[in-house]
Amino acid sequence: MWAILLTVSLGTVAIFGIGYAFTVVLRGQGTPDADETGVATISASPLPCATTMVTPAEVLPRTSRVTINVYNGTKRQGLAGTTAKALAARGYDVKEVANDPEGQKVIGVAEIRYGPKGAEGAKLLRFYLPGAEMLPDDRSNKAVDVVIGKEFTEIVGEAKVAATLASPSPSTSGPGCAAAALAAPIESPDAEASGVPAPALSPSASMSVAAG
Repeated sequence: MWAILLTVSLGTVAIFGIGYAFTVVLRGQGTPDADETGVATISASPLPCATTMVTPAEVLPRTSRVTINVYNGTKRQGLAGTTAKALAARGYDVKEVANDPEGQKVIGVAEIRYGPKGAEGAKLLRFYLPGAEMLPDDRSNKAVDVVIGKEFTEIVGEAKVAATLASPSPSTSGPGCAAAALAAPIESPDAEASGVPAPALSPSASMSVAAG
């Protein structure tokens, strides 16, 4: 009698143990991973990030929508006036032409001073003044100051600027990646306009400002 009871008891314990182990295995496969604190963690799917080809002409304003002041940062007489005429011929809205009100002597090609509202217009201007130094400030208006410097020679021709603006560059967008700056202008745009349709930047003009 005792042998039978012992055998039944051991069998019951064995069946219970096997069932419990099987249940644990199934629960481990069907639940999220838990960290050391016992809190379940769920692996999130990566957010999408798309890369597209964008041209500067698609995202930058037309010259007619950019208001500028042209200042002379050198001792060369009349430099601001001739430069302002060249930029006006390309469609820019020129407001003030004078010597640099800050009295700075600009050593390089030029300084482009702008506030948050004029940032896009300043980017466009740099295509016409490769090598110009970008100087953001806290002004509240959208006007951009162009201060011509000692190393300035000429405004880049419209055909060359149009070709550069039409050149596509990769741009990333989406919640899974940081927004990239769209097609920042290069220091010396060398692209020729052959075979590249020129975007309508301004009334047709082909002026250049010669040194002196």
